[in-house]
Amino acid sequence: MHQDTEKQTVTMPYAQSAEPLRHNTLFSRLMPHFFTEDVSPDNYPLIELQRRVCWVGLALIAQALNEIDRKIYLPYVRFLIPWESMIPFVLIVASFVAMWMAFRPTALKKRVGKSSASQSRPRRWQRIVLVMVLLTSIAGGIEFGRSIAMGFFMPPQYTNDGTSIDTNAASLLLEGRNPYTDSSILSLVRRFPIQPYWTTPLRQGQLADALTYPSTWELRTILDTDLKAGTAPEFESKVSYPSLSFLTLLPFVWLNIYNVLPFYLLCYLLLVIIGLKVVRPEIRPWLLLLSLANVSMWTSVVGGNVDLLYILFIVLAWLAQDSRRWSAIFLGLAIASKQPAWLFVPFYAIMILRQYNFKEVLYRLSIAGIIALALNLPFILWSPQAWFAGVLAPIADPMFPLGVGLIAVSFTPLVPILPGTVYLALEAIAMLFCLGWYWRICKQHPESAMLLAVLPLFFAWRSLPSYFYCAAFPIIILQAAYTLPNRGGRPRKALRPAWRLQFAPPETNELPVGITSHAATRFFHALAKSIVPSTRVLNNKASIQSQPHHSPAATYLPALPWIPPPKSIA
Repeated sequence: MHQDTEKQTVTMPYAQSAEPLRHNTLFSRLMPHFFTEDVSPDNYPLIELQRRVCWVGLALIAQALNEIDRKIYLPYVRFLIPWESMIPFVLIVASFVAMWMAFRPTALKKRVGKSSASQSRPRRWQRIVLVMVLLTSIAGGIEFGRSIAMGFFMPPQYTNDGTSIDTNAASLLLEGRNPYTDSSILSLVRRFPIQPYWTTPLRQGQLADALTYPSTWELRTILDTDLKAGTAPEFESKVSYPSLSFLTLLPFVWLNIYNVLPFYLLCYLLLVIIGLKVVRPEIRPWLLLLSLANVSMWTSVVGGNVDLLYILFIVLAWLAQDSRRWSAIFLGLAIASKQPAWLFVPFYAIMILRQYNFKEVLYRLSIAGIIALALNLPFILWSPQAWFAGVLAPIADPMFPLGVGLIAVSFTPLVPILPGTVYLALEAIAMLFCLGWYWRICKQHPESAMLLAVLPLFFAWRSLPSYFYCAAFPIIILQAAYTLPNRGGRPRKALRPAWRLQFAPPETNELPVGITSHAATRFFHALAKSIVPSTRVLNNKASIQSQPHHSPAATYLPALPWIPPPKSIA
């Protein structure tokens, strides 16, 4: 108060000029779709989730940069030519760090500071990430259009020999022949336009004494010689995947459709649709943008990579963890699709053991094992030796060292190529470390298995980039899903599938602490009782009004490890 005027002095907020706002109108309209404007403490879980989404976006950007053909820019930076293999190594490691930041537990001091501080949202680095993801989505849109053109309007182009062998396996099966015994790379080359560098060379025959990966010219020369001789010991000819990898292609081959790329496009689109169904509405714009900017998985679609099939089942197994039957069935289908899915089995067992008990682990793994065995048993009985030789080919056959992992360092002047047993030992040590890490964080971050399960492959003799391309996008789906694991300490009881828990009425004394789906169920159940006129509601109006109410943000948002559940649920 001023004594002379006795009027209150009001401090007006600083108003920006209209000129900058006019230039940033489009960007300002775009930001609320990806970042919440509500910075209240009740909305902090959503703010934190959007921050973690930005880290997943950085992981996808790093993987997208790895898809740029190095022949485009290496002639202009010749000093990098001896270190060429380190470029994908650094990019993949950067994507690992970004994914780790996406599920890294936040320190208590930072949680309290961030939740109490009234800072403007989003932060500058988050805006930059959004712009970078938008630019990356342009490349993703090009790959999407390319997948449509190659899948529906062009003859089949098998840039992945695994897809061509699987397609041929489905054709052999329809002819009544055993795919694991009658598969031949020479028949594939004669049947489909397969380039030599699309195959998997072996260190035998003319390449028995070689250790470095052969050039395109060498592969062409050897393949021409093998076509004349009628045998090709230098190239992988076995069906190297479990049976579901080619059983899913039977409808295409039966209809004389040998371009199976639409199937893998469908797998990815199903993964996106499932993600849009289960995540919070505020995260759906992010999920749509990331699905388009996911250049690495789009290239897997174009290449017909079987990883798209097994990762779909793995995500469903994690989402349906509250249903012992459906979750185990999806896990069994993943095991029957491709060998990398086997690495997820111990992580799944740890998650179920930490959430339930050892008996539940045995029950679910038994169901998954029965499903996987039932799909492969006919081929095992048909020819046991051929089936085991094919499925174990990725680790038993003498393949060349290749990849973006630790083996990439050996392609530089720093370190020579070490014996295969060294990489196998490092892979085993990394697996033990990842299992121990997951044991500690699986209750708070079950989605971390998408990275930890494939991380040991980074130290393998062969660490192809496709092994890691299907990790980042599932992480954000599982992290932002409604159904998350129990944040409390008491065990849970598996009753119904995850998607039913969102709409089923809550059961008395069986609501686990911190389960978002149950929290949302109770909120919507109470909301329905307050809206729908009924005699029970009218007669108990006073008692209902006397009950404590919780904000939708506190009950609807996914429970984070540092956010305690509402008292009515605890």
